[in-house]
Amino acid sequence: MKRELTPVEARSGVISGRIFRILVISTTAAALALGLVWVVVY
Repeated sequence: MKRELTPVEARSGVISGRIFRILVISTTAAALALGLVWVVVY
């Protein structure tokens, strides 16, 4: 059986999930921007 999370633990899980999602989105956006610049320049 899983133990109950404290509010701090639950919040840290939500925050780390949010940070991970922002990291993935920003990495994807950077790759797209790089590709776009490469197409425009060449």
